[in-house]
Amino acid sequence: MNLFGVLKTKIEIVLEKSYGKPEFKENLKGFKKHILKNKNLSEAYYLYDELSSNKGLNESIVDDYISESFTHLKDIIDNNIKKIEELSEWVNNLLKEDVGNRYSDIDNQIYTKNIVRNLESLLESKQRIRKTLLTKKVVSESKTIDLPISSMMAIANKTLNKEIQTLSEEDRKEFYFYTSLKGENLSEEIERTKKQVLDKLQINLNESNDLDLKDKIQKTINKINESKQTLTSLYKLKQLEKGL
Repeated sequence: MNLFGVLKTKIEIVLEKSYGKPEFKENLKGFKKHILKNKNLSEAYYLYDELSSNKGLNESIVDDYISESFTHLKDIIDNNIKKIEELSEWVNNLLKEDVGNRYSDIDNQIYTKNIVRNLESLLESKQRIRKTLLTKKVVSESKTIDLPISSMMAIANKTLNKEIQTLSEEDRKEFYFYTSLKGENLSEEIERTKKQVLDKLQINLNESNDLDLKDKIQKTINKINESKQTLTSLYKLKQLEKGL
C-alpha cells in the first residue's frame, strides 16, 4: 500500500538531497505536476504538514480539529487512488529504498482498518498528534529557515500578506515551497540566482542601443545589488530569472 505519509517523506528527502544540484529542477517539475497542480493531493500534503506542526491550538477545539482533518484526509485518499498510484510511481522511481516515515502517526489514523485490534496504537498516535497541535509554535528571528509550508503560511500572512495575495494560486504555492527549503542553503541560493540574473541583465545592457531601456536595466541592476537576503528577494529573483 502506498501510504501518503511515506510518499511525502520520500518527496521531502528527494528535494532536500537534490537541492542545488542539476536534477533539482526536474524533481521540482515532478513535484509541481503531481502535487501542486492537483488540488486534492495538494490539500492532503498541506494537511499532513498542519497535523505535524506546533500550532498552539486551544484544548477546546483541538479534538474537533483532528477529527475534521482526518475525515477530510480519508475522503481525499479514498477518492484519489489512481492519482496517488501515479504519485507513488514517480516517487519510487526517484527513491527506491526504505527511508522511514516522518508521518507515521497520521498514516496510522488514516489507513488503520481494524480499530478494535489496533485501538491502543491508534490512541497513542492520536495523543502524540494532539500534543504537537497543542504546543505553541516558537518563531525566532534567524537567517536560517527550516519550516514546513504550513508554518510559513502563518508567518507570510502577517509579514507578506499584501504582496502574496496579488500572486496567482500556482505562484503562491511555488513561493510557499521555496520557503520550506532548508535554511543553510538559502544564502547560497540567493547569491547563485542573483549572479545569473545580473549576468543576463548585463548582457542586455551591453547589447541595447535604447537609452531608456539601458536606464531601466541599470536601475534594476542597482536595485538587485542593494536587495537584502530575504525569502521575498529570492522569490522575486526567481520570477525575474524566468522572464529573462
